[in-house]
Amino acid sequence: MNLKPTIGIETHIELNTNTKMFCRCRVVDTEEPNVNLCPTCLGLPGALPVPNEKAIRYITLLALATGCSITKKGMFHRKNYFYPDLPKNYQISQFDLPVGENGNLEIVIDNEKDYVEIERVHMEEDTGKSSHEGSGRIDSATSTSLDFNRSGIPLVEIVTKPVIKSSKEAVAYIEELRQLAIELEISEGKLEKGNLRFDANISVAPSESNELGTKVEIKNMNSLRSLERAIDFEIKRQSSALENGDIIIQETRHWDESKETTTSMRSKEGSADYRYFSDPDIPNMVLPDEFINQVKESLPSLPHENRNKLMETGLGLSDSNVLSKSEKWIFELYFEVFNNTKDSKASFNWITGELQGQMRKLEIKSLPNWFSANLLSDVIKLIDENKISFTSGKVILEELIQMDTTPDEIAKRLDLYQENDEVAISKIVNEIIDNNQDIVERIKNGEDKLVGFMVGQIIKSSGGSINPGMAKEILSKELNL
Repeated sequence: MNLKPTIGIETHIELNTNTKMFCRCRVVDTEEPNVNLCPTCLGLPGALPVPNEKAIRYITLLALATGCSITKKGMFHRKNYFYPDLPKNYQISQFDLPVGENGNLEIVIDNEKDYVEIERVHMEEDTGKSSHEGSGRIDSATSTSLDFNRSGIPLVEIVTKPVIKSSKEAVAYIEELRQLAIELEISEGKLEKGNLRFDANISVAPSESNELGTKVEIKNMNSLRSLERAIDFEIKRQSSALENGDIIIQETRHWDESKETTTSMRSKEGSADYRYFSDPDIPNMVLPDEFINQVKESLPSLPHENRNKLMETGLGLSDSNVLSKSEKWIFELYFEVFNNTKDSKASFNWITGELQGQMRKLEIKSLPNWFSANLLSDVIKLIDENKISFTSGKVILEELIQMDTTPDEIAKRLDLYQENDEVAISKIVNEIIDNNQDIVERIKNGEDKLVGFMVGQIIKSSGGSINPGMAKEILSKELNL
């Protein structure tokens, strides 16, 4: 049986506001439980919610950045369900009038551009946090602790249409969405801190079918690795069930990171189960054209636009995608180095490879204030001009990170400049040929690999100061190769 998977992603992004969504409680990063609370957070009788304007601005910004049409006359709804971390027994959210609808997000998958359609972008408040003592699972915990610090923090939920076809495409989408939130400066986008959380809806159906299969929601995926593995497992599980004639149940399943399997949590609710109705305590939300235009004018350069700028320098799509998702200082450093060297590939390789590798080796997170794009550009130019070897360039780079000096000073002090005098190199080459006649004969008899040995001997005899390319060229000329 030929089967096709279909995936939709629901992503919650915690907005980087100073106060919560419907009250004046501060949003703080603390492990101390239940210290940032008020009657509104706890849903106490008589407490009235007041919407956070900054949060509304942020969600409008994200909706515009994903190409959504904006709902100018909307409202907040009550989403009713009962759970210990939801003190009001309902969550303030949006139902049929989200802030944004029908957008899309460009992604890069398998070194090609693609688009993921966005169904809706809407606002809601976060719930509290449940900690299950013992096993970490509610079904086998010895006790459960509740922390309401997170209760009421503004969230934006982004729901894709069921158009994603693989786990890799899902990961590419989350990576792009995370970078977008960072570029817009509406969230830190840190998965490890819960700033960005996602659920996957997965169904499998016969390839020739126009109908989607039964949808199963997967929760508890806290990393991109978890997302990829959970989707792959669930596709395999549903495919096996269909091939065996079993019925797929619409349900919510839990991803077990240690076992790398999904297990059933509960039957999947539909929208009718939440009994949505407009919140009578909050006036309708009206977004006038003036407000929308102000938000639109504040849009920065978006990730897909940054990719295009990088490709204009000569980088390929894959490398441009990597840089577009790098930290801001790396992105800016690339353009500074490229403008000096006009060598896109060398600039990319030295920044993303050697420079960041040296920083990890030296266990530093930021470059010293004396380090500049000009210094790195000078290293690249010295290599391009065959004045130093690539290996010497790495030595110079390490020195530049640790002391305020120049590539020229380091090269002179460590005697790293290569000999490029053809007459001087020819003399050394002939000496090596005279001392290795047996190797020369073998080369002439077809053992081409020994040319590398001879080049190594030439460089060794010069103390490493000879340009390898020139040494090989002169050797080949002398041996009539």
